[in-house]
Amino acid sequence: MTMNWTVIAGISNPMDKIVGYQGLLAAMRAFVSVGGNVPNGTIQINQTAGNEPPRTTLQMTNNNFTVVQVNSNVINYNYSDPAPTFATAGIAAAFPVGNVNPTQDQKTRLLYLLVEAARSKVIEDAFVTAITTGAVVNLSTYSPLVKAYAHTCNLVHITVAHPERPLAAADYCAYAATLPEGTPDKEAINSLCGCP
Repeated sequence: MTMNWTVIAGISNPMDKIVGYQGLLAAMRAFVSVGGNVPNGTIQINQTAGNEPPRTTLQMTNNNFTVVQVNSNVINYNYSDPAPTFATAGIAAAFPVGNVNPTQDQKTRLLYLLVEAARSKVIEDAFVTAITTGAVVNLSTYSPLVKAYAHTCNLVHITVAHPERPLAAADYCAYAATLPEGTPDKEAINSLCGCP
């Protein structure tokens, strides 16, 4: 299965980018939620109309949105620490194309933009807002949500391997409520998700 998002520098306006981005996330979620006989899907971020090269290509399994390759290069699934910022105004040129391997920071940006946003409505909404305004996203801000993903899924009875839906703010708040008072992750989640 191939899932496409076309972002053309100087041509795609913010609404074009958002519609394409949300369509891609919906396709990723549908692919992963059902599991099934097709173990891998291909995500293409295209830079020209007609979905022709140049493009950035990711190979993703149908298990928990796990990306195993970027541009045909096998990757270690990990993030920069601290996570970098992401200038969303430059999405069209933010990632390597062809067979070029991403840097650690480029890989982190790709995985947050796609995988973590597919897992989390809170992270998706942050990217949609940033793409609309051309803002910079500090990915480190969202690291507590990324770290809490599996625990939160288990708490709210969402299957980690094939989630039926992305996590919402209320899900993270339920998880944060289980953490001791004063815990940095609890405070960060409460702030990000508007927990009571």
